[in-house]
Amino acid sequence: MAGDFSAIEGASLCLLPERLDTAAAPALKALLEQSKAQAEGGVLQLDATQVTYVGGLCLQILLASQCSFVGVSEAVREAYGLFGVNAYLTAPCAVLEKKA
Repeated sequence: MAGDFSAIEGASLCLLPERLDTAAAPALKALLEQSKAQAEGGVLQLDATQVTYVGGLCLQILLASQCSFVGVSEAVREAYGLFGVNAYLTAPCAVLEKKA
């Protein structure tokens, strides 16, 4: 996918499920927690290229994870745009917080 996405060398990768609706929120939270634990303190990046739907609750979980993306689908771009948080697609949350 074109964009400002780049894989970080040595980072762990987490492939997100296709549908991230309210029903998927607990599983998404668990997936991210497990993936972060497996990364053992290293960087975790998210692959959202297969995501077809993102609801508000899952979007909040993704933002709270402070993970960067290696790629996103059009559905993810649209959801982040609707919520006014496009900047978080191309930069880790921690980086944006330091700029504020």
